[in-house]
Amino acid sequence: MVTAFVGAWVSYDRSAAAQKLYLLIQAVLLYYALSAQPRENRIWVALGCFGIGVGVAAYFFLTHDFVAIPRKIEIVNIIGRGIMWVRPDLGWRAMPPNYAAGLAAVMAPFGLYLLLSRDNKIVHIPRLNLLITLGLLLILLATLMATSRGVLMAIGAAVGVLFLWIGLRIFAIASRRKTESVFPAVVFLFLLAIVAVLYFGPVITSGSGNAAGLYGNGSRAELFKRSSYLIADFPITGGGLAAFPGLYSQYILNIPINYLPNSHNLFLDVFIEQGLFGGVAFLTLYLASIWRVSNVIVKTMNQRGSLLNWAVLASLTIALVHGMVDDYLYQGNSAALALALLGMVPNPLPVLSDAASERQPKRRLTLALAGALFVALSSVFFQNQIRSVWYSNLGAVQMAQVELNAFPTNQWAGPEIVGRLKAAEASLLTAVEADPANRTANHRLGLIALLRQDFPAAEKYLSLAYRQAPRHRGIIKALGYCYVWLGDFESATTLLLNEIPEAPSELDTYTWWWQKQGREQQSENAARLADSLLNP
Repeated sequence: MVTAFVGAWVSYDRSAAAQKLYLLIQAVLLYYALSAQPRENRIWVALGCFGIGVGVAAYFFLTHDFVAIPRKIEIVNIIGRGIMWVRPDLGWRAMPPNYAAGLAAVMAPFGLYLLLSRDNKIVHIPRLNLLITLGLLLILLATLMATSRGVLMAIGAAVGVLFLWIGLRIFAIASRRKTESVFPAVVFLFLLAIVAVLYFGPVITSGSGNAAGLYGNGSRAELFKRSSYLIADFPITGGGLAAFPGLYSQYILNIPINYLPNSHNLFLDVFIEQGLFGGVAFLTLYLASIWRVSNVIVKTMNQRGSLLNWAVLASLTIALVHGMVDDYLYQGNSAALALALLGMVPNPLPVLSDAASERQPKRRLTLALAGALFVALSSVFFQNQIRSVWYSNLGAVQMAQVELNAFPTNQWAGPEIVGRLKAAEASLLTAVEADPANRTANHRLGLIALLRQDFPAAEKYLSLAYRQAPRHRGIIKALGYCYVWLGDFESATTLLLNEIPEAPSELDTYTWWWQKQGREQQSENAARLADSLLNP
């Protein structure tokens, strides 16, 4: 929560950041409200969660346009167009199909719990059972018609966790060994393998629609690699809440238009917008919750309430796996549910002996002293690096608040904003003074020099940044254009030909733009290279 407040303060869009901060405050309050519920209320919490899933599935069918945004399977589009023919025209804004299917799938296990549990009075109401069954069928249909590979793989991962448990139980009976204690560790290894398969398999393939072909192949893996550079730009404060669209467009793609709403990765988005501290905290909460509920399942497998723990584990598994390829629990109004599943994890208080109770304060003091010693030693031995990182982070924030004011502007900025970048430039110069190899500072100093139209200085800074990150698309593009303005066509062609497919069309626009600025040489250079790239 602390890093969320910092993220709201540093964001270039204070209005959008304030809205997101309000949703995250709701998420934290909802977490505490759910975690404080007594055992007898958990059935109603499960019913509420399942109701959200059914509502989202129904919303998908009431709003999705299967004509304008067809799904990957034609039979799905035929059925969808039939639904569109009979449904009312409500004028509601459609939710992306991946988001709708993901959120519905996350809540579906609670419906199964409501049907299968025999310890709750609610299951003895026949009409409610029928409604729950229809709700599950609606969620299943929405999940299938969204044709999201990520959702289906996440559901498969949840089913896989159940089979792991069954396998461990069979092995324990056959070998007469107690293997249940390894269940949480096996779940972790299994989920790690699933994520590895995702990022070395489906997410490598090209994306679809507008995402593919314009600025790359549109794959999740490509987006992940590019977006990761933003973490290093803002490691301490984060780039700011709701700041991903502008940061990615401006510093990775170098375009003044709104291109993507998020990184399509729940956890990566938190790292980018709330920094390393916020990202580590959020990821740790999810991993610790999966470990704890897995551990509780082992200890309470024959007790009342164990079925609900299975529903929570299944929901967390779906959220974690699908969160690696889509972000709907940190995006828009759904951010209010970012911590809801964590609040349903059993949180039994440990029973400590008198001796253990006496040792606990001493352990805490020891850990606190060790932490303080580590920070002190790091400050001494890595003083320059820490100082450089802090000032590059500060400079990047100051620069984004100027450059991305009123984003998207749909036009490139010119020398007129250089005067407002003095504070940012001073911070960035301090960063390179402390560490000349600081990639973030050199990159942004190069961009400021380009705005100032000081191309030799821009080439110096951007070349240093390029040596530190030769795969950074924003640096490649800025340095390539810098070479064009300097008339070094060979170096420019080497950088732009294979890495920047949009370069020919942009150089054509630059031909007109430089002419309007009264810079005939740069206009001629742009026209010459545009022709060379189009007719190699």
